[in-house]
Amino acid sequence: MDTDRFGNRFAPGLPYARGRILAGTEDDFSRLRRAWRIIERRIQKDGPESVFNFSGLERSLPLEAGELPLADDEIAPALYGERLRELALDHLGGSSRLHDVMLFNRLTAATIAVHLALVKRDDAVIGVSPSYSHPTVVRAARHVGATFVDTSSVHAFAAALEREGRVTLVALTRLAVTYDLLPLDVIREVVRLAHDRGALVYVDDAGGARVGPAVFGQPRMLELGADVGATGLDKYGTVGPRLGLLAGEKSLVARISARAFEFGLEARPMLYGAAVRSLEGPCGRWRATRPSV
Repeated sequence: MDTDRFGNRFAPGLPYARGRILAGTEDDFSRLRRAWRIIERRIQKDGPESVFNFSGLERSLPLEAGELPLADDEIAPALYGERLRELALDHLGGSSRLHDVMLFNRLTAATIAVHLALVKRDDAVIGVSPSYSHPTVVRAARHVGATFVDTSSVHAFAAALEREGRVTLVALTRLAVTYDLLPLDVIREVVRLAHDRGALVYVDDAGGARVGPAVFGQPRMLELGADVGATGLDKYGTVGPRLGLLAGEKSLVARISARAFEFGLEARPMLYGAAVRSLEGPCGRWRATRPSV
């Protein structure tokens, strides 16, 4: 299906149609700048308390005044680096013996770095989600010259595995942007089929990293059997900043991190303290109450 329910054709690489006013990404950015001006006027008139965030996304900087002098690219990683790794592996179900972590400037940056490191031109990447893969996954695959095939069932995924040539990566979305969730048995079967074919599994676990375990009793991200995965620190239990947290098998994270540094996709190390505070805050309460796996 390539049209919406009104008969409008989907925009290239997107699961929705564009209009005349917001015809492309440039227009999206213009809209954002316009919103900033409106917010500025509101704050000048009535103060910051007059602006409310109903998006469900927390994109602030969770640092106290006394911590700001430590927000330095050399000091912050020295003081917070190991604590960040410890908290991230606990949050995502990893093991310090097998796994490592990397902090990115956005979840999108993590997805792009994964494809830069693990996918070659003319490879095939198969997306699996309850509805559709996020456009950033599609764009990342196409950016490296790979063929991208999207699926939303085990049957369709298995057929794509047989049909496509060199499948090197499976991009699995546990919780889609439509808020549909992949059942655990489907996830397990997709991971098994992918590994049997020799493909790596990357979990785009933006909100699913917390919603899956805390609300639906599913395992944490790396306990799903994935090779690598990433989540955002701006939604569903975390309080910002808007960063991408990636974790996975050590050698894979090393390869992905190297590509990230080459292209400037990594988060500034000065933000490590804020990421630690985010993972220690509401996530700490979530860890204490999540179902056992």
